[in-house]
Amino acid sequence: MRHSAPTLAVVVASVLWGSTGTVAFFLGDTLDPFTIGAVTLGGGGLVIAALGGQRALQLWRGQQERPWLLLGAVTVVVYPLAFYTGMDLAGVAVGNIVAIGLGPLVGAAWEWRIDRHRPSALWWWAMFAGAAGILSLSTSSHDDTAADPDRWGLGLVAAVLAGFCYGTYSYAIARIIRQGYAPLATAGAVFGAASLPLLGVALFGGSALLRAGSDLVGLGYLIAGPMVISYLLYTWAMRSLKSSAVLLISLVEPAVATLLAVWIVGERFDVQGGLGIALIVLAVILAGRRSPVTNNPETS
Repeated sequence: MRHSAPTLAVVVASVLWGSTGTVAFFLGDTLDPFTIGAVTLGGGGLVIAALGGQRALQLWRGQQERPWLLLGAVTVVVYPLAFYTGMDLAGVAVGNIVAIGLGPLVGAAWEWRIDRHRPSALWWWAMFAGAAGILSLSTSSHDDTAADPDRWGLGLVAAVLAGFCYGTYSYAIARIIRQGYAPLATAGAVFGAASLPLLGVALFGGSALLRAGSDLVGLGYLIAGPMVISYLLYTWAMRSLKSSAVLLISLVEPAVATLLAVWIVGERFDVQGGLGIALIVLAVILAGRRSPVTNNPETS
C-alpha cells in the first residue's frame, strides 16, 4: 500500500495528459502543432523552474549530474514538437498511444543498460499487457479518425520520436532524483533549461498567437494542467517508483486520450480498439502492484 499514493499521482497526471490531444485538436484551426507544443512546455517549464528556485540552478553546478540534466533538457525540447505533430498527422488517439506506449520500453532499456536493473517477472507481465493493448489500438481501423491520410506515416515517425524522448527524459529525471535531489528542483532544472529554446520556437508562431483569441484559454489550460500540475505529480512519484514503473502506469494516458477522441473529437474505433484500452488498464493495475527499490531523496 505504500506505493498507492505515488501510483495515484501518476494516474491523475496521466488523465490530465490524456486531454492534451483533444484540446490541441480544437486549437489546430489557428495554431500549428509546433507552436502548441513549444508554448505549452516552454511556458510550463518556466513555471516549474520558478517553483524549483535556486536549488534548480544549483543542480547544474554538479559535474556528475550535468550530463543527465543536459540529456533530459534536450529530449524535453524535442518531445512536445514531435508529440503534437504526431497527434496532428496520425490522429489524436494513435499519435498519443504510440508516443506514450514506447515510453516504458525506452525507460526499461535505460535502466537495464545503465543501472543493470533486470525487470521483474510481474513487470514483464504488465509490459506484455500494455504492449498488447498498444498493438491492438494502433492496428485497429483509423479511417474514421482525425489522421491526415496523406501524412499518416510521417505522423507515426513523429510519435515514435516523441516516445523515445519521453522515455529518455523520464529516466534522466528519475536517475537524478534517486541520487538524493528534490523532485521539484530536478524538474525545475530540466524543464527550465528546455523552456528557453522552446519559447524561441514559439516566437515563430507569434503572429498566430496574436490571432488566437479565445484559443489562448486552451493554451492556458495546457500549461497549468497537463504541464505544471501533471509534471509536479509525475516527478514527486519518482521518489518512490522506478522510471519504468512510472512510465508503465502512465499508459492510462493513451486510454484517456482514446476515450476523449471518440467521445468529443468523433474518432471511431472498433472492438479491437476497446480491447486495447482494457489491456492498458490491466497493465496499469499490474504495474501499480510492483515494489520498486529507490533511495529516499530530500523532500521538495
